[in-house]
Amino acid sequence: MAIKTTALILFLLLALGACAPAVTPTPTVVPTQALKPTASLAPPTSDPKMLGAEFDALLQKNYEAGVFDCSVLVAKNNQVILSKGYGFADREKKIPNTDQTKFRLASLSKQFAAVAILLLQEQGKLNVQDKLCDYITNCPEDFKPITLHHMLTHSSGLPAKTRWDQPGDQMLPKGASLYFTPGEKWWYTDVGYYLAGRVVETVSGQSYEAFLQQNIFKPLQMLNTGYDHQQSDLAKGYSTGQGLTALASPGDYYAAGSIYSTVEDLYRYDQALFSRKLLPQPALSAMFSTQIPILDELPLPHPKGWGYGYGWFIGPEKPHLLYFHGGQYSGYRTAFWRYPEEKITIIQLCNQEKVMLVPTEEAIADKLLGIGN
Repeated sequence: MAIKTTALILFLLLALGACAPAVTPTPTVVPTQALKPTASLAPPTSDPKMLGAEFDALLQKNYEAGVFDCSVLVAKNNQVILSKGYGFADREKKIPNTDQTKFRLASLSKQFAAVAILLLQEQGKLNVQDKLCDYITNCPEDFKPITLHHMLTHSSGLPAKTRWDQPGDQMLPKGASLYFTPGEKWWYTDVGYYLAGRVVETVSGQSYEAFLQQNIFKPLQMLNTGYDHQQSDLAKGYSTGQGLTALASPGDYYAAGSIYSTVEDLYRYDQALFSRKLLPQPALSAMFSTQIPILDELPLPHPKGWGYGYGWFIGPEKPHLLYFHGGQYSGYRTAFWRYPEEKITIIQLCNQEKVMLVPTEEAIADKLLGIGN
């Protein structure tokens, strides 16, 4: 398997990638044996059309097995190999998923908050080492050591029940305190990204939604990407093979999980990001460098060497460097993989919970990386 990351990525996707109203993080272990691909790929080929056909066959068989309602884009060396939808965006109306179907991204949304902060830094309006309290009135005493860097790297120590949408002096519930000293360790929580969104609004003088549209989505012609107001043209989320999932208010997710997009739009973003059209190289280097290691204190064994940048998980350099983030909430699973050295991008956006993201990615990545052939 590509980098042998199944257990870790499942953990990150299913336990940490969920965007839900803030609660104390409780990691969930999901058995990996239940998520094997239903089809394997043929011997190696370098022909993009043949590769696309092989990947399509794999994904189609997974859909027919009832475990794959998604849109998928696969690209290598700036060439799209596959861009296609499987299953239905709306089962009742028989509207199929396509490469232009809009999906709720859940925690994939976090990277846009990180980009927003880095854009404001490039404009000289803030610095990631600035204190959070520089941008919040009546800032709680416990918040004073917290920097924007801590918030973007899940190392702030902020309690999950922080009242991020309340005035500064009401953010921390009475009697609550930080989980740990800011910068001491990594622990995934949505709260830091909620507050990052507030900082973007304070500094820019715009709503978070307006800033993203003006500075990211419109310049990159991401015309099918935006802030989730429960628009009627988004793919409906299904919690099981049949059931339609009820959604919480999009406002509950804010800068931690409020964005919808398509695989095509995310690929435009991918290409702009890695060609330095959106951010200059120093900002990209910061975003995609391990800012804090993910230590072995987590309650699940995993390969050493993983870390977190700004809005992205950063894999070990060997054998193949991987940038990754996933997202999950009821009815949706999403994942974005980038192998920067090989220029491989794999994007999966899904509107069914029981979906095979990790083994499918590994099968496709192994083929493109020449592993196991």
